[in-house]
Amino acid sequence: MKRVVFIIISCLFLWSSICWGKMVSVGKNKVNVRSGPGTNYEVLWQVYKGYPVKILKKKGNWVKTEDYERDIGWIHQSLLSEIQTVIVIKDKVNIRKGPGTNYRVIFQAEKDVIFQLVDRKGDWLKVQHKDRVGWIRRDLVWGE
Repeated sequence: MKRVVFIIISCLFLWSSICWGKMVSVGKNKVNVRSGPGTNYEVLWQVYKGYPVKILKKKGNWVKTEDYERDIGWIHQSLLSEIQTVIVIKDKVNIRKGPGTNYRVIFQAEKDVIFQLVDRKGDWLKVQHKDRVGWIRRDLVWGE
């Protein structure tokens, strides 16, 4: 019980995105994802602003992250953002005027398109991409 309380208190007082399992997004463009917690580790790939990741672990100022493809790498915490985003995980999905299949399709999105999360209603998420806003089923995205 003491350990649980300690973790909760730590999460409240530390930068809140460092809590394990929390979803955050990349806050800058062309962020290096590394094999370990430091600039001396190999760059595995790069990600762009808005890309959602899950926090797995923290070591110093570095955060071990996982993406929707279950790829794992380290990102410096200063390059992460509290803005919640989701990424489309299916090939072509409908974005609707409202939260349900009874609402008309206003546009479609391809796999890997990143949306900012605006609102939730049941199994539906209100999302925004640039100047386009609509609703998508929760099971068609990752990061929420």
